[in-house]
Amino acid sequence: MIKPVIHTTIKLVIVGVISGLIAYLLGIENFILVGVIGILSVSITKKDSLVNGLKRYIDVLFALTLSTILYLLFGFELHILVLFIALFVFGSYATKIDVGLVPSIVLANHVYAYQGFDWPFFIDEVLIITIGTGVALLVSMLYPQDWNKKIKEQILDVDQKIKDYLFMLSILLNQKEGKEVFFEHHILLNQEITKKINDAEIVDKNIIFQNDHRYLAYLYMRRNQVNYINNMYKSAAKIKFYHEYQKIIAKYIEELIQDIGDENKANYQLEKLKNLRDKFSKEELPKTRTEFETRAMLFHIIEDLDSMLNAKKLFHERYPDFEI
Repeated sequence: MIKPVIHTTIKLVIVGVISGLIAYLLGIENFILVGVIGILSVSITKKDSLVNGLKRYIDVLFALTLSTILYLLFGFELHILVLFIALFVFGSYATKIDVGLVPSIVLANHVYAYQGFDWPFFIDEVLIITIGTGVALLVSMLYPQDWNKKIKEQILDVDQKIKDYLFMLSILLNQKEGKEVFFEHHILLNQEITKKINDAEIVDKNIIFQNDHRYLAYLYMRRNQVNYINNMYKSAAKIKFYHEYQKIIAKYIEELIQDIGDENKANYQLEKLKNLRDKFSKEELPKTRTEFETRAMLFHIIEDLDSMLNAKKLFHERYPDFEI
């Protein structure tokens, strides 16, 4: 799968060439500037391109209008240019449209250099920002990418990494020594899952014509589950002496892995976990401090398993028809 940054690079080239060419054909002297503004208006995602493009366009119109009014009222003087920059920067930040500061000041400086005002000149300046942002927005919207397919691929990849993560935990619980290597993999897997979810957020921001974010909600649920798995690893790390319950819990986790996916099997697994907890509660109490501490850590792992499964259960209650 081509990374978003590569798609963005392709869009930058297309936007720069097309917007500059349109400006040149229309006889705009600063056609290269039009291409540069078009490039500045392209973002990694469609949603960002749309939002930032509109903000940039409004900011430039604000700059052209404010600068023209100030120059006409007080003259084309350097101190008026300084006054304009101060007022404009403050206004842009106050209204949170400061994404357009650079092109706005550049075009406002054109007004100062022109040392006058007439409508053809003003319209040319407006055309510079209109063509640049317009082409950038149009290319971003029409650029062909199957975003739904990409986010589904991200989901399947994250699910597989969750399975790997839990499988490692099951081995760790059966391991009496040499745990350090498992924690190295634990850190790497955690980072990989986080990166996959961050990539999926970028993909989701490109699906701007669908008010449907169930795929991203699914990945947020998985991220929530990762937090519980992290807690399980921390509990496992605190176990200093092997206990027979570890093998039982590890076997449960191995069976749980088979049900990791988009289907709703959380209720079934919660029932199995409840039976396991009930079985442990009927056992004799710990006889030594060491056994007590070990069983306490194992109890924490069971509680985190319960919370992890409940996160999946709540997701399916919100999205009962969810499937990949």
